Amino acid sequence: MLGYVLPKRRWARLLVVSAALVLVPYVFSRIMAPARSIAVFPDLDVAPLSTAGKETIRVACYNIAHGRGIADSNWSGGTLKERMDRLDKIGELLKKIDADVVVLNEVDFDSSWSHSVNQAEYLAKVAGYPFRVEQRNLDFRLLWWKWRFGNAILSKTPISGACVINFPDYRWWETLLAGKKRAVKCEVAFNGSHHVIVGAHLSHRSEALRVQSAQVLVNCVHRGLYPVVIAGDMNSTPAGFPNHQVDANDRNAIEVSEQSGTACRYSDRQAMTFPSTRPQMMIDWILISNDFSFQDYQVLKSDLSDHLPVYADVLLRPNRLESGVSRPTRESE
Repeated sequence: MLGYVLPKRRWARLLVVSAALVLVPYVFSRIMAPARSIAVFPDLDVAPLSTAGKETIRVACYNIAHGRGIADSNWSGGTLKERMDRLDKIGELLKKIDADVVVLNEVDFDSSWSHSVNQAEYLAKVAGYPFRVEQRNLDFRLLWWKWRFGNAILSKTPISGACVINFPDYRWWETLLAGKKRAVKCEVAFNGSHHVIVGAHLSHRSEALRVQSAQVLVNCVHRGLYPVVIAGDMNSTPAGFPNHQVDANDRNAIEVSEQSGTACRYSDRQAMTFPSTRPQMMIDWILISNDFSFQDYQVLKSDLSDHLPVYADVLLRPNRLESGVSRPTRESE
């Protein structure tokens, strides 16, 4: 009937139903987020790599930018085919690097903008990694749109002891509503001994928050039982490098890690990693504890992400140097 107006009660019911359609999936996703914040996956069809007799471990880190390439927006990464083609190329690049352990940042596990593809699982299969750990930074849903992504570690040998390292909040309500950047810590076995691998993604917003997060990392791995590698997108650049930043107390996240004695870094000031099209900053790092020494450190050219991939060969056994001899590949203390 023309001019018919819904009664107020019916309008109220429609509003309640509409709100429920939006809020129920969202609230459920946030309630479940802590329980699925981390998961370890072995591929039982692939035998673990034998590392007997190996003296070095190759570690790589790569912020793959949700598989969007160098597009400005995560929604602008192309069609499903275009994204899958890009993932295939990233997987082939990882296979070429042939690292024993790979730390990935900005990996989608079930996100609408990347067509709900589990990128960690896909890359592990393409690149030949039978073991992986997935750690979610953001995990929420609105209607049929999902945002579930974070860090991943791929390994050729078994992973154990995986856990989330929780960083301070930028804003508490943002963490409550969606999540935040965190790190994942695990142990991998090489040549009969265990080593701690930490995949980290620090805040891009504030050096003060990055410094606080770096201190959390230090506290989590300092004086541990095993040698430590910390890798990932730190969003921080130490003194002597372009675009160096400090907090209000003149502290820097990378320098905090070094000064604690927990980790040291490679010293090549030419190894810029961001943005990939015209690198001007070194913000993607592989840091090693004093139990290791660098044998090689490389930043590779690629346009598959807005970050460049990094890999390092580190000596598994402690480097027993004679008195007065320094490690030329480390930043002097």
